[in-house]
Amino acid sequence: MAILHYTESGQGEPLVLLHSGGMSGAEWTPHLPLFARNFRVIVPDHLGHGRSPMIAERLTVADMGWAVLEMMDELELPAANLAGSSMGGAVALWLTVHHPERVGRLVLYRIGYRKDEVTHAGTRGMADPAYWRGVGMHKWLSTIHEPQGGPDAWEDVILRVSEALEPATSDHAHDLDILERIAQPTLIVVGDRDPVAPLEQILEMFGAIPNAGLWVMPYATHVTATNTWRAESFALEVTRFLQRRAA
Repeated sequence: MAILHYTESGQGEPLVLLHSGGMSGAEWTPHLPLFARNFRVIVPDHLGHGRSPMIAERLTVADMGWAVLEMMDELELPAANLAGSSMGGAVALWLTVHHPERVGRLVLYRIGYRKDEVTHAGTRGMADPAYWRGVGMHKWLSTIHEPQGGPDAWEDVILRVSEALEPATSDHAHDLDILERIAQPTLIVVGDRDPVAPLEQILEMFGAIPNAGLWVMPYATHVTATNTWRAESFALEVTRFLQRRAA
């Protein structure tokens, strides 16, 4: 039995949605009805998030990737399309690099190809509970992460994310030569003012991946409004990409 908690909806070609760090599969709730019209949508909680347990003292991108593979095995999915948001994008990229036979098409949303001190500064800032209290999301995080150990467990969850993306030790550390070997059609989505996934690095990634498309959202930071007024356009563009015929 797979260790990850996950939900399923819809029918068709499989699409696995991988949420961002500190969130849970609930991040994708606004998009589920839209994606489920065309795909069999599978939405896990990452290790140490939501209803999925931790399996080690430290969270790593590789462990999260292996857990997704285990889930796919249980679902008897030889391959699936992947869409990853932020840390979920790091997991999706790890899977594509290390297990390309399991990945159909790839959507990388709000994530570059490596972490450095500059981009990790924003991640560290979001590991501070005061950040989430300031934006009024701490009660929601407390609720979704209560299975991790109670109402205050969310503070441990957000710290794990920062540790998993620490530049000196993270396995989210690819180079352009590796990206040039990616054969999957890839859609890269980012805000034009995102300090966590800066446009300069995104353009390097876009230039390296042979069959890549790029969607830059205007006037958007790491918060892109794709859960609110951009939700429908986001789902539509991703669906168009996933259904696009090969050239």
